[in-house]
Amino acid sequence: MNKKLFLVMTFLLIASMLVACGGQKPTGEGNSQKPDGGTEESQQPESTGDSDEESAGEKGAEPVEIKWATWENAYMANEMAEKFNKQNPDIKVVVQQAAWFGNTELAKWAASGEMPDVFAVENPFLGIQNGWLYDLKPFLDKETDPKFYDNFVETGTYNGKVYMLPSYIYVHGIIVNKSLLEANNIPVPGYDWTIDDYANILTSTTKDQTVGTNGITDLPKHIPPQMNDDLGWGCWDGSKYVLGDEWIHAVNFTKDLHDKNVALWQIEEGMQDPWVLEAGADQDAAVQAIKNKYKEKYGEEENYNIFLKGNVATWMEFSWGIFFEENEKYSGFDWDFYPFPVVEKGDVSRPGIVCDSIAMLANTEHPEAAYKFIKYLSFDPASFDDRVEVIDNYDPKTAKEKYPDLAEDQFPEYFSFSHIPAINDQTVRDKWCEYTKVKPGVKYIIDNLDTGYIDGFKYVPDFDTAYHKTIDKAMREQIFTGQKTAADLAAELEQKANEITQEAVELMGD
Repeated sequence: MNKKLFLVMTFLLIASMLVACGGQKPTGEGNSQKPDGGTEESQQPESTGDSDEESAGEKGAEPVEIKWATWENAYMANEMAEKFNKQNPDIKVVVQQAAWFGNTELAKWAASGEMPDVFAVENPFLGIQNGWLYDLKPFLDKETDPKFYDNFVETGTYNGKVYMLPSYIYVHGIIVNKSLLEANNIPVPGYDWTIDDYANILTSTTKDQTVGTNGITDLPKHIPPQMNDDLGWGCWDGSKYVLGDEWIHAVNFTKDLHDKNVALWQIEEGMQDPWVLEAGADQDAAVQAIKNKYKEKYGEEENYNIFLKGNVATWMEFSWGIFFEENEKYSGFDWDFYPFPVVEKGDVSRPGIVCDSIAMLANTEHPEAAYKFIKYLSFDPASFDDRVEVIDNYDPKTAKEKYPDLAEDQFPEYFSFSHIPAINDQTVRDKWCEYTKVKPGVKYIIDNLDTGYIDGFKYVPDFDTAYHKTIDKAMREQIFTGQKTAADLAAELEQKANEITQEAVELMGD
């Protein structure tokens, strides 16, 4: 099989498996064909950025209809569309789908001529390659006070065009069991805790029936950005991977912790966490082996239950994991949500961010209306208040009466405002913190979102192959096992990862 055919088949397989492959400002975008044969330049209507549709603004005219595809809760999606429609009677937003979808579904809709006007973005590259995404920059250039974070918007910017805007975000951090630290006479750190503080906590609490953390293998993603502001998630600098001194230091630090068996996933010497294995019998056997060890040592099979019992000092987690049941699941001990540790005391930790984004169809018939709705979902403070009102007024019985066609699992048992608004507005941030009753550490993190770095899975070209299946795999299989050192492999892995990235970018331009 020739190389080009292999790349094409690989790309299609990745898209079908919903693997995100994004990238910031690639060098080759191509003049891609749309499903109907036109190009992006010929198909995208020239917009003035005005918010009025010519016909819809006339008295008595029928509202223009735009379709919105989203993977958020179906009830919430329909309610938010209804609120927007009431505020904008010249526009009618119709929810096309309110379940998880990705590039595979977008491709199907394109083939059938059923593309939505506004849709959540799994990753931008298939859309860019096929000319599906509208350049939003002409609209944004007319905004006098856009309340968004520039670093979020940059991840949707390619070759000077803005193809997607943030809708809401989550942050990656560490839950610290403060009660366990105090029981072990370990000072509770401030939010400028260092990697040395973190290492001391993990080693000092790993004894008898307690352990330092759930896992440590994500640390090389997050320590380098604290050491060098030019580096992002997984040592991506915006155009390439840089596995320099920062990465080597982070991997060596992680290996030292690994060798000390401070993590649940490394409870037995040499045991790797099974979630890196392909699904199947081997993974099942590895999972059960670890559960047996947990049961023997802690009396619980599930690692999360061990944490809830108070036997784990720290827990690496995304912010969506701290909102269930009004935080009551942690009521057995005092805790806080911390940013990743920094190098020197007094440094401000840069947040690791997962950013969900939305885009507009390039050949939508109603670009002004579609942009107005995207703005509402992205950086309009009014959307936050509307969402809160939906949550506060939710009643299961009346909800099912109002939407009899929705499936049973599309109605929430309870609402949890687990995502953080992507709106760069202090009033909104304060209201969100008050409404969700978040821990002080979360407030600290969201006050520093403008310094944050975005999950490479969302926007870096073929991040899964370049980072997870190349850099991360070698770290686990060769460095942690003592076969090679980080210094031995840094240059080789950097070259391989960047070759994979460049091939993905070139493939987009075919």
